[in-house]
Amino acid sequence: MYQALYRKYRPNTFDEVVGQKIVIQTLKNAIKNNKLSHAYLFAGPRGTGKTSIAKILAKTINCTNLKGTNPCNKCVNCTQYNNKQMIDIIEIDAASNNGVDEIRELKSKVNLVPNTGKYKIYIIDEVHMLSTGAFNALLKTLEEPPSHIVFVLATTEPQKIPATILSRCQRFDFKKIPDQLILDHLKQVTKKEKIKITDDAITEIARLADGGMRDALSMLDQVSSFTEDKITVSEVHEVNGTLEQSKIKKFVEYLLESDVANVLKIIDQYNHDGKNLAKLIEEIMLFLKNLLLYKQAPTYFKENNSNFEIYDMSIDDNYIINCIEVFNESLNIMKKTINQKIILETTVIKLINMNNVSDTQNNNLEKKSEIFKQGDLKTLINKNSNNKKELKKKENSKIEDNETLNIKKEIENVILESVNNEIKEKLKNIKKIRINNALSDFNKKKLIEFKEKLEDVRNLILDPEYNYEASMLLDGKLKAIGNDYLIFVYDTEHISDLFNEKILNIEKMLKNIYHKEYKVISTYLEEWNIIKKEFNNKEKEFIFIEDNINLDEIFKNNNEEEEKNDIEQLFDDIVEYN
Repeated sequence: MYQALYRKYRPNTFDEVVGQKIVIQTLKNAIKNNKLSHAYLFAGPRGTGKTSIAKILAKTINCTNLKGTNPCNKCVNCTQYNNKQMIDIIEIDAASNNGVDEIRELKSKVNLVPNTGKYKIYIIDEVHMLSTGAFNALLKTLEEPPSHIVFVLATTEPQKIPATILSRCQRFDFKKIPDQLILDHLKQVTKKEKIKITDDAITEIARLADGGMRDALSMLDQVSSFTEDKITVSEVHEVNGTLEQSKIKKFVEYLLESDVANVLKIIDQYNHDGKNLAKLIEEIMLFLKNLLLYKQAPTYFKENNSNFEIYDMSIDDNYIINCIEVFNESLNIMKKTINQKIILETTVIKLINMNNVSDTQNNNLEKKSEIFKQGDLKTLINKNSNNKKELKKKENSKIEDNETLNIKKEIENVILESVNNEIKEKLKNIKKIRINNALSDFNKKKLIEFKEKLEDVRNLILDPEYNYEASMLLDGKLKAIGNDYLIFVYDTEHISDLFNEKILNIEKMLKNIYHKEYKVISTYLEEWNIIKKEFNNKEKEFIFIEDNINLDEIFKNNNEEEEKNDIEQLFDDIVEYN
């Protein structure tokens, strides 16, 4: 029967282990100096050698004719181990044997002496899966086991293990295996197995394995079964469900160009080809991360990422960071949903909307900064008054030179800035009232229920009328609800302000979905932490305030024609619109 490569090439001695030098050296010294601990905890990513080293340790300490720290492979214990007949090595899968009864059965057997070896070794894999009762049952035995017992606990999630268990073990943290070591080992395996593969393909397998030797060998095994010819990079990606960097680059370019149609076409094609969309997001995040590192520290990047093809792409660093954060959030959602395609589509539309808003704001900021470099509102008005006669002459002769146009543009922008500042001041008052009213009747049960209902908003991501509002709302975190007021929190004050400027449209959208009127408001994380502290510690009393504010009245000045009329009335015949 064919044996999988990761099983066939599992190390049998400490010297055959790839990577984990610190772990190996410590265990070797403990065996040499007869300083074995009664309990070890092996923690680290999957496929990095935790169970393999546990078995090697078990075999080595039971060998009766050790050669340094290497088992002889000739004694009775070594022979039994090699033939998988060693009954003094007990492997327990905590994922399927995680109850109190199983641990009690273990406790009843630990006092039995080993059959042939010096030690009886219990290897408990995925130990974090044990129940609380099982951990409690194991506690005393783990602290004071018989002298012939050695426990080896292996886990990928040490943070889930109680501190009382951790403190009773010698802990070894396994690291991801460097790509170069995986690459060297794969070359040895392909040579022995006579597998034909290009250098680029084997390098790509080492990279995609992400530090896991088992993953690398499994991938090589699968790709070699897929083709009878020489394995190439494209076949590696075909089998693994991932994409080549050049195709990811094309995807990112369409994203930056806000080309929604082509981005969606690519997603449709990937989905049709059976690509793993979660892996696709991981690859895009890695591409963007490499792009950011190359821009920030090119020398460091070239030294540590020789396999990444460098692309000269014009992209803002902050936008790269935003993309990575949004894709990471979507990746977490993908793991809990069936239809991954919808999540990916809504994510890219959200990012394109963010990019468009950012470009517009940057252009506006540049224009405003130029105007205000020349003086404040009062200065500009005085300047225009002094030039009134000259302007009138030019208007009478129907000649408008560049100076006239610039003056009119300055006036218009300053007035618009004044109107926007007035709106912002009113929004501050609205924000204060709405946060107060939400917390005056905060209901945690309603909060949990409404968080689940918010997924309905995702259906409007593709709706041209509400796609911007839907994306923005889903990007925030609902933190409180009360009296039909909803408080959303964002990482930065800037994004929070963008949300508040759209609350009229957001409320219309929510009414359209839930057929009920909700009043929304947002704040940013730093401010929310202060509010939350005041609420939890009862430092401030939140009493409902009557809210009779008319949002339509506040936002009506955003209408372009009304703004122009206001300017014309204020400056009379100084400003003329064609």
